[in-house]
Amino acid sequence: MRAQTAFEFMVIIIFVLAFIIPIWIYLYQMQVETNDQFVLSYAKNTVTQIAKKADLVYSQRMGARVKIEVYIPRGVQYVNITGSEINMHVLSSSGPIDVFATSIAQMQGSLPAEEGLYQILIKSEGDYVNVTLA
Repeated sequence: MRAQTAFEFMVIIIFVLAFIIPIWIYLYQMQVETNDQFVLSYAKNTVTQIAKKADLVYSQRMGARVKIEVYIPRGVQYVNITGSEINMHVLSSSGPIDVFATSIAQMQGSLPAEEGLYQILIKSEGDYVNVTLA
């Protein structure tokens, strides 16, 4: 009698685990995908905001400057500012992704790849726009 009760209890536990484990795996995958979407959204917002402000100061010519606050998300390997493009190389769960924005202005400068909130100075130098930490 005791063995039958223990066996029935074990069968119930197996059925419960067989139901819960796939749900847990699905929820975990959804969480990873959502985190990746947030990171990529932050990265796209950052590069777009910098490119738009670079266009603004470039159109105002020499001496124009603007200071903006941007968030660099986790997973950024590097930020490359060359020519009229700003490129953020981001690691996601599906592999590396390049997030970029273009500007009418030629840009130069550097930004950190560490996660955080940064003050960025975007300054027109005449023929180009300089993008640096403020």
